[in-house]
Amino acid sequence: MTIAFMTFVAPDWTLEQHLTAAIRYGYDGLEPRCAAGHQHGIELTTTKAQRKDLRAQCDDCGVALPCLATSTKYNLPDAERTEMVEETKKYLQLAADLGAPNLRVFGGNAPDEGVTREQAAARVAEGLAQCVKTAASCGVNLCLETHDYFCRAEHAAAVVDAVNHPRLGFNWDFLHSARASETPEQSWQHVAGRVYHCHVHDYTWPPENGEDLQKAYMGEGMVPHAEDLRLLKSVGYEGALSGEWIGDYPAEEILPQAAGALRGWIAEA
Repeated sequence: MTIAFMTFVAPDWTLEQHLTAAIRYGYDGLEPRCAAGHQHGIELTTTKAQRKDLRAQCDDCGVALPCLATSTKYNLPDAERTEMVEETKKYLQLAADLGAPNLRVFGGNAPDEGVTREQAAARVAEGLAQCVKTAASCGVNLCLETHDYFCRAEHAAAVVDAVNHPRLGFNWDFLHSARASETPEQSWQHVAGRVYHCHVHDYTWPPENGEDLQKAYMGEGMVPHAEDLRLLKSVGYEGALSGEWIGDYPAEEILPQAAGALRGWIAEA
């Protein structure tokens, strides 16, 4: 397993600043969040020449890009979903150009009134099924995050199962599955062997309300990281554990603290 962090930790940093921090604090990789106004320079508008230079910059300092994080989602009406599919295909090419093996995507929010969960899952599956051929040709995995309406691995798996393609798997966000009342073992029944990327962060929440999140340092919240990592280790997971800290703490504070916690859990696993 490797450790990485998303550019949300310091949106105003340049790519060079992020890479410098990764080296300073002992991270293996960096996950750029695209289409969020971050200053790393990795976007759909980035030219081919710029992509080549950015990839070389990462290669030269030995910091990988394990995943590109997008905002694409598919639980949408037909016309909007078609637009998202075309955008996803462009992101897959961007990831390939940069040497990133994974692309994070969302299922989306709860559907409009009158749309069942099964219908919502079918919408998302239909959208992603239109992307897997491009994913295969680019050599990039699509990673459906356990997030939004699909926080429970059980619900995300309904989509992945329906598409049934080796280039579609999971970005397992331990937090969202846990606050949706799934135990690690319950989540694992649905994601085992198909986790390509993971998001990590720590929070607390009252038992009656998984939406009322309060930030916590890594290891001081309620997310069962140690148990999740043991399950991943049991199948030889070699992907990244990518920290997603969206303005929770100053970068110079959370990056070293989290690196120590993650390395400790990996060693224990």
